[in-house]
Amino acid sequence: MAEEAEERASGDTVSVTKPASEDIVIKVPDVELLVDGFGFMPEDAKLPRKSKQSSKSLTEQSVHDSCASSTNIDIVRRYTWVTKNRMTVQIITYGATITTIKVPDKKGVPDDVVAGFDTLEEYFQPSNPYFGATIGRYANYIREGTAVVKPSGRVYMLSQNRGHNHYNGGRVGFDKVNWRSYVNGNKVVMSHISERFNEGYPGTVMAQITFEVSCDNTIKIEMKCTTSEPTIVNLSSALYFNLAGHHAGPEQMYEHIITINADKFTPTNDEGLVTGEKNVVGGTVFDFRVPRVLRAMLPKVPMGGFDVNYCITQGTEQDLTFQARALHPVTGRVVEVYSNQPGMQFYTGNLLPDPDKIVEELEGEEEAQEEDVKEESDSESESSANGEEAVEESKGKKSYGYVPLIGKKGTYYKKHGLFCLMPQNYPDAVNHKNFPISVLNPGEVYVHKIQYKFGLLLGKYV
Repeated sequence: MAEEAEERASGDTVSVTKPASEDIVIKVPDVELLVDGFGFMPEDAKLPRKSKQSSKSLTEQSVHDSCASSTNIDIVRRYTWVTKNRMTVQIITYGATITTIKVPDKKGVPDDVVAGFDTLEEYFQPSNPYFGATIGRYANYIREGTAVVKPSGRVYMLSQNRGHNHYNGGRVGFDKVNWRSYVNGNKVVMSHISERFNEGYPGTVMAQITFEVSCDNTIKIEMKCTTSEPTIVNLSSALYFNLAGHHAGPEQMYEHIITINADKFTPTNDEGLVTGEKNVVGGTVFDFRVPRVLRAMLPKVPMGGFDVNYCITQGTEQDLTFQARALHPVTGRVVEVYSNQPGMQFYTGNLLPDPDKIVEELEGEEEAQEEDVKEESDSESESSANGEEAVEESKGKKSYGYVPLIGKKGTYYKKHGLFCLMPQNYPDAVNHKNFPISVLNPGEVYVHKIQYKFGLLLGKYV
């Protein structure tokens, strides 16, 4: 010890060897981002249409017609975030789709709370009702597929993929293309170029979406668009929730307590098209300004469930606004939705397969019946890119029966088993002067921000 003290006094250093275990400190990141592959895009995104084909070839064509890769990317990538609070989020580049959101309940047990499929091929099927996908160029309906774009006043005819109307971007919307992607820190940035007159829309649109998951179990989405000429843009995210677990079904969905920050809603006609009016929610079944249990509210809705756009109450020049909250008292899971958009579509899965309406098809009549359906409506059956219409119109006929929709881990998704809270502009806003502006001009940037904040209610809800 004396020699050590003399060395220090003389200015010489004394090397002290510490155990290796004390030097190595492993820091666990708050959020970890992983990348892998989810599948490959079909070699032929489009196949030539034929007037007559067998049921097998019709199925194959439906798969190919329901997807495209305008960016010439073959690999569908999957990005996975894992937070220190035991949340897991997965997103694939096909359709910029959120496939998984696992969050813990009040006992700490994680479960997947959004609907989806296990394989890429299942996302291609026409019966996929946009599970978790990014919707564009224009979410929701445009009446008769007609858009009058101002200030020029030119009339554009968009593709008609739900009856005579345009719905959720058309036959091959943003949900059916494989997006380019790259990682920027903890963020994933996806981009897609929608060419001029794609699905009938004017202008070439460059779209970019940034996904981020924070350690406080918040999913942040920012959508941006620019255009080469005046066009209409209205993007949204079609997440189908059940906070009891995507597999929990209608019984647990009925237990959700919903709050929506809206004083008005846009009423619709029998076809689901907005009338152009804005009605007050007070005194109606659409009033969710105070928390209400779905079990008590659903039987009061004349159309068999909610499928309505709410006019969100926003402050002057307010950016992110609280739009809605959903709470499942049994598990304690809570999700809050924030956005900068003026509207939000609340949908309770009314058109998902109803198990009470499943009918068996006679084996001997299968080919003849399929041929009859083919002759009756060739384009309709091929272009049913929205899963709900495919079930209702092509599979809902006597020749097909009502086929169940099977999702992740063999889950049967049923009517009223899931619900959507979709921030958006108003439906058909381009054709109603009293609705918010939906036209994007060259030099402008369309910006849509969404945040899904997940949490827990640890106490008892009264």
